[in-house]
Amino acid sequence: MKYSVNLFGYLVDCDIKIEGEHFGIEISEENQKALKQYLIRVLPKYGREASNDSSLDSLVKLALDAEKTLDGRMVEPKLKLPYEFPPEIKEKLIEAAALQEISATQLLIRIIENKYQEIIGEGE
Repeated sequence: MKYSVNLFGYLVDCDIKIEGEHFGIEISEENQKALKQYLIRVLPKYGREASNDSSLDSLVKLALDAEKTLDGRMVEPKLKLPYEFPPEIKEKLIEAAALQEISATQLLIRIIENKYQEIIGEGE
């Protein structure tokens, strides 16, 4: 079953797998890379060191530790994008974001990260 999960303030698309009494989630490689880039960008805000050389496992452990010390949840950085969109594009962006229950800025960030991963993935 396809589902979106909020991990450390980042909405990740995943597949929910249930086999008997075993429950798990699977995150595509593309979404794992996007989550990793998000954590690299966000963790320093919470006093954790992260770099491109960090493994996803170590980043997730740092994020778990950050959330434990926060007694709450990490949040997506708020960015004011320096772009002006035509009204019809802005309306479509807001509508698409509302359908996914995220902000328009988060949707733009997600689109950009996915496209970046697509391009970088082709170059490797």
